[in-house]
Amino acid sequence: MARRSTKKPPQTTTTTTTTNPNNSPTDSPPKFKFNFTCFNTKTTSTYSSPMKNKNTKPSTVTPAVISPVVPKMTSLNKPPHSIADLKEIVAANVDSIKRHLDFSHSEILKDVEASQSRLHKRFKIQNQACQQTMNEAEKEFKKMNDRIKEARDAMQASYKELIAESQASTNRVCKTTIPELLQSVDRAVDGLRSRYGTAS
Repeated sequence: MARRSTKKPPQTTTTTTTTNPNNSPTDSPPKFKFNFTCFNTKTTSTYSSPMKNKNTKPSTVTPAVISPVVPKMTSLNKPPHSIADLKEIVAANVDSIKRHLDFSHSEILKDVEASQSRLHKRFKIQNQACQQTMNEAEKEFKKMNDRIKEARDAMQASYKELIAESQASTNRVCKTTIPELLQSVDRAVDGLRSRYGTAS
């Protein structure tokens, strides 16, 4: 009868490597570094689909408005390290503020001059219109005055003619008609006397 061997088979030991949080950076595996510089590079040529180019309409080019160059205060970005740097920053900022104030003052003066010129032109136009209206009113007044004067002269002339005619007729009646009537009355009275034989 064969004898069984009492030896155990060799066990395979698996060694697991566990990362200790207290390990130094040299012991820990290196971290993966992301490279973002590829996104910052500006490509000169971009791919565009031919179908997209067919459908796109030509964009209207708007004229670029030239804005006045206003100095920017960039000296505040660098921190001062000494009093000289601080003085330099203050001087630069004061100079920038002065230039900005000068620019604003010049723009305000331009706006004021433009508004004054517009007001002057408008006042001149209104003054000319008022003067023209006054001249037309004076002309109409002169015409009306001349018409009134002509009518008054005509009325005075007709009144004088009427007075002259009435005076002439009155004089004629007084000088000729009344004596003739008196003579005819005397003749009639004399005829009646002679007819009836009455003495005077």
